[in-house]
Amino acid sequence: MRLFYKIALILLLAATATTTAQAQVRFGIKGGVTINELKWDKDIVSKDNRAGFTGGFMIEAGLPVIGLGLDASVLYTHRENNLYLEDTKLKRDYLDIPVNVKYKLQIPVLSKIISPFVTTGPDFAMLLGDTEKVDFKTRKWNISWNVGFGAELFRKVQIHANYGIGLSKAFEYLGKEVDSTPVKGKDKYWTITAAYLF
Repeated sequence: MRLFYKIALILLLAATATTTAQAQVRFGIKGGVTINELKWDKDIVSKDNRAGFTGGFMIEAGLPVIGLGLDASVLYTHRENNLYLEDTKLKRDYLDIPVNVKYKLQIPVLSKIISPFVTTGPDFAMLLGDTEKVDFKTRKWNISWNVGFGAELFRKVQIHANYGIGLSKAFEYLGKEVDSTPVKGKDKYWTITAAYLF
């Protein structure tokens, strides 16, 4: 798994260097809400989806003529769930690094007011804090795949809705096992953000 993250980092740096060599680069601040769902191997853990929050900085490097570019962020993200099996709340804080390919629709004249876009790419999340809480073990690193859409307004403000699908196991239930098999879970979440670009 460590080799995977090293390769992903090398690819990210290479893509950034290649894209920014001839692209328009902008920086911004981003904030919003995240609604988290847990998907378990076995249906033994009742849960509610809970709203959390996210915020941080972003960079966008795009080719203005064709509308294709790279969108990366460094975010502090708080996720929370109600778990009725243990009658507790599972709260987690992450350093989130989503790296998306972005395609922005370029419409003459209208693009000065609004430009719709779609995004997709990996999300690397590092847990901040303890890995074990109330019979649950949270993995230190988690990877998801994002698919999203949004719009840029007046070339300054971006509204973005994103769905993240967990690719790696994020949890392991340490309480009573079912059929002597450990029960593991993945993250699935919606994130809705607003960003201001300078």
